[in-house]
Amino acid sequence: MSADEAARARGFADAQSYREFWIAAAASLLFSITTCHSALVAIALQHTGYDLHAIGILIGITAAPVLLVTVFSGVITARLGALGALRLAMVLLAIGVGSLAFTRLNFWTALTSRLVWGVGVGLFLSPLMVYVQSRLTPLRFVYLVAAFSATVPLALAIAPPIGEVILDHFGETAMFLTGAIPAAIAAALTLLLRPLARPEHKGGGSLIKAARSWHLLPVAGLLIGGAHYGYTSAYLAPALREWGTALGWFFVPMTIAMIFSRIGAMRRLSALPPRLLASAGLIGSSLALIVCAYQRGPLFAAMAGIMLGIGNSMMYPVISAWLGRGAGPADRPGVQALASTGFYAGVYLTPWPETYLIAAGGYSFAQIFMGLVGIMFGIAIFLSPRLRAQEREL
Repeated sequence: MSADEAARARGFADAQSYREFWIAAAASLLFSITTCHSALVAIALQHTGYDLHAIGILIGITAAPVLLVTVFSGVITARLGALGALRLAMVLLAIGVGSLAFTRLNFWTALTSRLVWGVGVGLFLSPLMVYVQSRLTPLRFVYLVAAFSATVPLALAIAPPIGEVILDHFGETAMFLTGAIPAAIAAALTLLLRPLARPEHKGGGSLIKAARSWHLLPVAGLLIGGAHYGYTSAYLAPALREWGTALGWFFVPMTIAMIFSRIGAMRRLSALPPRLLASAGLIGSSLALIVCAYQRGPLFAAMAGIMLGIGNSMMYPVISAWLGRGAGPADRPGVQALASTGFYAGVYLTPWPETYLIAAGGYSFAQIFMGLVGIMFGIAIFLSPRLRAQEREL
């Protein structure tokens, strides 16, 4: 058996694609490590002397460029090529994070750095998934996409602890400068990757042109799954503190479950229909919020963390692979931009309206409401005749 045949047996286009898959995974992990320094931005800005209002603006402002650039990331990817757009995202993130070592002393210059940071984040996901999916065959497609995406939650276990040590021992300047290094290395790694062949037409880079009627429910599922993740990041910590539960009981099991489900469990689960996986993932993350709202204490927090980690970790990679598998090379940038926009909209836009749910009935009410909405959409995805027919066409 030749090297190319062995690679195809594993689900890759050829032997070089197998090597490029792992290089891209290393680059994704390094980029995500730099991104995860966002967990320390509030602390660093507080040390610099900003009040809570200014810190809130500097943290929240990244949502605007992330969403705006994500919407047009398909067009940018079609124009620059997947590798060109990917390198640009990595360089911009490195500049945005590293420049805060110097710009954080002034509000407006710090704001500029945060905007550049957001542009890098918004541009990253679509070309990355376009490139990775181009290196795969239909065999084990969903599993390999899901396993690849484990690099993102894995960075959560690496970046904040290391960044905290650097911050405590060497200060804010050192934290931001060293935080930019992984993204810069990631950009250098992309030089080892082969560029993709240019599509015959570039219209598919448009998010609107790439959209199909059957995309509606899966993208809505990404929006709701992103909202669950956004709520978890923004409000679950104060909710757990209010209920007297240590944060680690939820977040540590959640992170472990995310990584395990994408690398381990998806090896077998990927053989199931993506409609079933997407539905189960959304219902699982919904039930996690409801369990955490009804039952208090470490055991139930850990149980909810595992459920949300498994459910939410299946959402983006499964639906991204589902949409990508049904798209040709020319349409794939627009399709991945559509998937990224749905997820990022949930993560970044919903925390503000979620405050009204919290104000109306508290954290428990907000979680139960969001959980019930997620269950409804999960059932709709599973029962949809259109999605069932589309699965048979793939």
